[in-house]
This record gives sequence, structure tokens and C-alpha cells, in this order.
Amino acid sequence: MALQALQSSGVTFRKILSHFPEELSLAFVYGSGVYRQAGPSSDQKNAMLDFVFTVDDPVTWHSKNLKKNWRHYSFLKVLGPKMITSIQNNYGAGVYYNSLIMCDGRLIKYGVISTNILIEDLLNWNNLYIAGRLQKPASLAVSQEFTGFSL
Repeated sequence: MALQALQSSGVTFRKILSHFPEELSLAFVYGSGVYRQAGPSSDQKNAMLDFVFTVDDPVTWHSKNLKKNWRHYSFLKVLGPKMITSIQNNYGAGVYYNSLIMCDGRLIKYGVISTNILIEDLLNWNNLYIAGRLQKPASLAVSQEFTGFSL
């Protein structure tokens, strides 16, 4: 049985993306908030949406996002975009997550990864974190910038 995406997901994704800086090279959404899951706890309306934003210049992106979405960040926001990017790039899986964010009436979390680190992980499986997310069904979160992409 094929998994089905939420019917209004394209509109929902575009509305959510409009709350973030436009300098995304790619954005995708994955997980149970996007694809129906079997079982007793399959309520799609309340499921968290899990995004990954790929950016070419994480320092600039975090700088702009801190101005727009200061409350999304943990205490690290006081250290600034360079330190957030350093932590993102040099620790863990190369992704910085902001979680438990209410956006357009939906609970979301979003990870930010540099384009270079994403490509390295997909080609070489350096840590398999993002590559692992893409082993499952994922949906390209389409905005005006992504109209040239197809799956």
C-alpha cells in the first residue's frame, strides 16, 4: 500500500517556507507529519512537520533567520550566527535543529545544513543522518525558488 501525502501539503509547505529567509538551495519535509502512518496514533492534523533546509551560506542564513525568528533558537542565539554555524558544521551530523516551533498553526521542527555537508553525506555517507532521512519518503517543499526542480 502506497503512503499518501497530506492533500493540502503543497500549500502548507509554501506558507511555512514564507516565514524563513529565501536563501534556501533546497528544502524537504519528511516523517509522519507528511505521510500517513498505520496504527492507532495516525492523527495527521497534530503530527509535527519535520523540515530540512539546505543553505549555501549558513552564517548569512542564520543571521537573517535570527532577525525574523529570534524565538526559534535556543540560548545559542546570544552567541550569534557564526557560533551557531560553527556548532552546526563541526559537531554531530552537521545539522542545527530548531524544534517545537508553532508556524501557521502547525508544530514544526527544522534542521539547517550547509549544501556542501549535505552533498558530502549523500555521496560518502559520512554520518548517514540526512542520508538516512532521505531513505524514507520525503517531499520537496516547493517555493518560488524551487520551481525548476522535479522529483
